[in-house]
Amino acid sequence: MGFSGTNRHWFIIGAEFPVGQCLAKLASELALPYSSRRLDSREQPTVPMGMSATPLAIIATSGEDDESAGHIAEWIELLIEQDIPLVLLSSAKVFDYNEVGSLEDDEMTGDMGLISLENQARKQLRHLIVRVNQPFSLLSGDFAVQLLAKARSEDTLKLDNLIRIAPTPADDIAQVIHALLQQISCDESLWGTYHYCSVESTTEYGFAEVLLAEARQYEDLAHVTLEELDDDECAPSETILDSKLIKHTFGIKPKPWRQALSRLMRSYYRADQKSE
Repeated sequence: MGFSGTNRHWFIIGAEFPVGQCLAKLASELALPYSSRRLDSREQPTVPMGMSATPLAIIATSGEDDESAGHIAEWIELLIEQDIPLVLLSSAKVFDYNEVGSLEDDEMTGDMGLISLENQARKQLRHLIVRVNQPFSLLSGDFAVQLLAKARSEDTLKLDNLIRIAPTPADDIAQVIHALLQQISCDESLWGTYHYCSVESTTEYGFAEVLLAEARQYEDLAHVTLEELDDDECAPSETILDSKLIKHTFGIKPKPWRQALSRLMRSYYRADQKSE
């Protein structure tokens, strides 16, 4: 019998993080069975009584700090012991910075903690590793929220306009994970590692320009000006991922981030107005 990723009970691990929140919202909208777990929870991934769906785990945040990496490693160990298929969200930081991008099978010489988690996940035969660039959501303290907070408190923002980034909406990442799991049921050879990021790269400066233009429709930020950092102050952080494999294998096309930012800003300010 073939694997079905969308008829299984999703355990969303790291549900407090933006991609986890987006996955839970998506599962609710599609009436998919799911349970949420905080990353630091040790509650067993047990399907609720009376449900026939078998489990699948989605680790919805990457281990880019030691504390998160430790929790993720413990979860992966538990999932392997119970032979539960898993999806691991990872990062372009497994590669050293490379302006022209990296492919899935390129040598990983970047963040050793992330590399270790990926290698651990591969011990589970049924695994998906989804590497992404700079997720943003406006749901928590991600870099988009941090930029907006700085704009409210400072008259001038000095930003990198040299190093390319690929800001990628968290809800797009959730949609991509769902699409991958839908198609895995057709061909189990599709398990493996894939890249996804927005179609148009920019710089931190370029992203801030668009973010401020959107925000000024809702609040007075006319006083804020942007300045470019000197080139020698610009520090490369992560490469732009090449998303050709996910497009050619699954037909998943990267989306532009500008429209997504506009949509998320509308939701962000609506939520602000409701809380007042």
